[in-house]
Amino acid sequence: MFDLRGFWKMNTHCEHCGSTFEPEPGFYFGAMFVSYAINVALFVAIGIALYVLGNPQDWVYIMAIIFGAIIFTPFSFRYSRILFLYFFGGIHYDPTLK
Repeated sequence: MFDLRGFWKMNTHCEHCGSTFEPEPGFYFGAMFVSYAINVALFVAIGIALYVLGNPQDWVYIMAIIFGAIIFTPFSFRYSRILFLYFFGGIHYDPTLK
């Protein structure tokens, strides 16, 4: 996630259990909606935080939201895929596999 030159790259299979991370072609199309929800929550949180901390001018809100969107893009991209895979891909965490 912290490699900005390749944060979109993903393993094809799990190293421990051999499960595939792409159940079907185009599977992660739905992850865009999860990413959208994560970004909306981020934008609302930034807006509320700025309002509570002093209600600055409008340009500060806009710049903070743009900066937040850029900074959190790798996080949003990666975790929206993880959440979508867990909810709709049939893969569940098993702590006994190591």
